[in-house]
Amino acid sequence: MLKSASLFYFIQSNQKKMSKNSLTLSKSNATVKNMIYTIFTTLFLFLTSPLYASDSDYIQTYKLKPVNEGIQIGLGTALSGSALICNQILHLKRNEYNPQDWDKSRLPKIDQIFMRPYNKKLHIVGTATLGVAMATPFILTTAPNSEWATIGTMYAETMLLTNGILQWTKFLVHRARPYMYFDGYSQAKVDAGDWNCSFPSGHTGMSFSGVAFTTSVFCHSFPNSKWKAAVAGFSFGIATLTGGLRMASGNHFFTDVLAGASIGTACGFIIPALHHQKSRSEKDFDITTADAIPPIISFKIGF
Repeated sequence: MLKSASLFYFIQSNQKKMSKNSLTLSKSNATVKNMIYTIFTTLFLFLTSPLYASDSDYIQTYKLKPVNEGIQIGLGTALSGSALICNQILHLKRNEYNPQDWDKSRLPKIDQIFMRPYNKKLHIVGTATLGVAMATPFILTTAPNSEWATIGTMYAETMLLTNGILQWTKFLVHRARPYMYFDGYSQAKVDAGDWNCSFPSGHTGMSFSGVAFTTSVFCHSFPNSKWKAAVAGFSFGIATLTGGLRMASGNHFFTDVLAGASIGTACGFIIPALHHQKSRSEKDFDITTADAIPPIISFKIGF
């Protein structure tokens, strides 16, 4: 009788624990879903709010040139494609795994401060914000339909170049991710060879590349728009959030995120700049400025 009562109590106790764990897991999953829903709702409101604006405010500032596009698309494709082949097909990336190498004291102080163990839920949310950042160029559909091919081509070139630089840097550096310095890391990630792809942060790099492109093209194409500050603020805000989530999820160090943001921002600004041509209003401004300044001290910096 005593044994039966003990067994009943044990089963009942375990059922309560399982119920509590299930409730906690359900709440946690609901929180992640709510965060993702909020992020994409904000993106929808952001992208659709300026659609009532007239495209008459648009100034054509970008132009494609067949030779230049061939070079830029070819370079980006070569970088991204070769990195993919070397890593995923030829398996040339060094994957020596030695747990004795994980000594936190050897890391830069700034990386020690922000390093965290792996968190799958924050990983998922960080991937969602990456999607939002890369979708920000959708706001450029406010430009005339005739300009969409130009903008789309420039964006493809930007993404290809950014990804190629990021992936080749990861391939050559072989830096272990922060979660490897903590107990409970995923053995599946070790087996897949993802554990030493920390530097630089690819999510952060692609995010900043997308938002820098969006900000640059929007501000040049709609120089008189009241939405410029909002576009820049939201865009770089979501990219910064992505970088923060990559650190909080244990996937990257601070220096990984900083490097990724720098690479992405540079590519996001450089590609549009290579296609920029002066609008009529800018040319008129240059002529007026040149007439107003004595030639002996006249100079101009263009971007």
